[in-house]
Amino acid sequence: MDLVFNTNILFSALLGGRVSRTFARAVINLDLHTVDALVEEIKSHVDKLVRYTTLTRETLETTINEILTEDIALHSIEKTPESIREEAQRLVSDTDPDNWPFVALAMHRWIPLWTGDKRLIRLAVETGFRYFTAIDTEGVEMLLEGAPLEE
Repeated sequence: MDLVFNTNILFSALLGGRVSRTFARAVINLDLHTVDALVEEIKSHVDKLVRYTTLTRETLETTINEILTEDIALHSIEKTPESIREEAQRLVSDTDPDNWPFVALAMHRWIPLWTGDKRLIRLAVETGFRYFTAIDTEGVEMLLEGAPLEE
């Protein structure tokens, strides 16, 4: 199964805990996708991550590079049709405008978006999943246990 994930998932995974364990399992068992802009965004937060973890800057940068270059399909948002990019921007303009590239990728490839942002999940539900599907970490854990996406 394929999943798009956004920055808050990788950020949470790097901090450790439940999302970290789920992310590690997902990397092995699922095909993960994200937008290439996530690389620069997450790297801009390395100092913050160093403050909240026991990892050094070098270890974090190495971990980020390894995850994002070996295990994840990175997509250029410019390759997503303009009409889908515009629709994604319109859809998330009132909830979380910074997440439009992830929503656009999920819409374009028609694969679920894994996010910790409850507003995006609520938006997907409120629009009847017509534009995109969004799931949280608990949903990903269920997928990893073999549950169908519909659950």
